[in-house]
Amino acid sequence: PFFLYVPHSMPHVPIFASDRFAGRSKGGTYGDVIEEIDWSVGEILSALKRGGLEKDTLVMFASDNGPWQLYGNHAGSTGGFRECKGTVYEGGIRVPCVVRWPGRVPSGRVSDVPWMTIDVLPTVAGLTGASLPAHPIDGRDAWPLLSGRPGASSPHDAFYFYYNEGALLAVRSGDWKLILPHRVDAQNGAND
Repeated sequence: PFFLYVPHSMPHVPIFASDRFAGRSKGGTYGDVIEEIDWSVGEILSALKRGGLEKDTLVMFASDNGPWQLYGNHAGSTGGFRECKGTVYEGGIRVPCVVRWPGRVPSGRVSDVPWMTIDVLPTVAGLTGASLPAHPIDGRDAWPLLSGRPGASSPHDAFYFYYNEGALLAVRSGDWKLILPHRVDAQNGAND
């Protein structure tokens, strides 16, 4: 058994691509960075296949937050959602996630049911039979949702969004979100 965590520092700004990928895409530097990340993930998937581990390995690929709007086309896209990184609007928190485990996660399935990266630890612990920490954690096992179990829902009744000094900025439950009054600084994200 193994666990591999690969936190690409790109496409965080300021961005650059290695010599091998610089100037390669039609999307400018940001496109070059995305192509390099794509290549890197492809190398990992190829190594799993070569090692005969492809069908025994859960792979998750996700972003941690939306893009900084301040950097324009050097920061990615919100896909049409409002606002950006550092905010509690969908453009700051709704991010793509791809989950792959041949034979265990249905291929081609798309879900808009929310779960969060705080759910990765309890999900993996549940799959491996590992114990969770003795102290309370916010994450929940999201395996029923990720595995496409019919009728599966979010493992959370509500999501609470805090920032900086612990200020509650928003609460989401189902299709509803309450956003509490706060300032948003385009450079530094949410402020009390």
